[in-house]
Amino acid sequence: MSTCRSEPATAEAGTSPARRALTDCAAVIVAYLPFGLTLGATLAATKLPAWVAWASSPLLFNGAAQLVAVTLLDGGAGAVVVVLGALVVSARMLLYAASLAPYAAEWPRRWRWIGGYVLTDPVYALAIGRFGRPDRGGGSRERLVYYLTVGVTLCTAWQLMTGAGVLLGGLLPEWLHVELAAPLTFLLLLLPMLTGRAAYAAAAAAGAAAVSAMTLPLGLGLVVGATAGIAAGVAVDAWRARTSRPKGVRDA
Repeated sequence: MSTCRSEPATAEAGTSPARRALTDCAAVIVAYLPFGLTLGATLAATKLPAWVAWASSPLLFNGAAQLVAVTLLDGGAGAVVVVLGALVVSARMLLYAASLAPYAAEWPRRWRWIGGYVLTDPVYALAIGRFGRPDRGGGSRERLVYYLTVGVTLCTAWQLMTGAGVLLGGLLPEWLHVELAAPLTFLLLLLPMLTGRAAYAAAAAAGAAAVSAMTLPLGLGLVVGATAGIAAGVAVDAWRARTSRPKGVRDA
């Protein structure tokens, strides 16, 4: 059975991982507020009963997939098409999970299942930002506590934000719509993660590819953008590794 080990003290040993997680979540919640409210208002504007539209929030803790699923249902699409659309838009979560896997290898299986449910863009951004530090976010137990605190906090906040959007949709400014709020939210989430050439290259390639492929159906533009971003980041890292190698040193 898997266990979580506690490893040597981290650079922030005086602060509990749960408190660090709550502090990190505060800025993300503020950044996500326009997206959550406008998405809730968009859900309320469909032909579906308001409570049915909002119920997609706990079922799909993923704003993009949630919007696609509810839009397809509102248009009369069948269950197979709705599920397929949500799965395609959520495909990037596979990349997120693979990136986090080395840091979660020692977590008990039940917690990894829960971790998969709460995994979404802001949760990944905070987790990889913390775990990617030289101290790896502390020991296995510290990483687990941090991740679950982030996941549960942001999941709860998302339900409240979309619920408020459903109730207050008619009071929101006309210029604030989901097509504007979503990109701005993800931009705010992205900026703190741009810490090197590889990150800038990945962001630029992903953005260009996603915009070029935005007309593809079922949100495939997101998948194209994510794939291009990963490829660009890996290519820049490989190039830097080759150029920084001392002259005369060859691969084994």
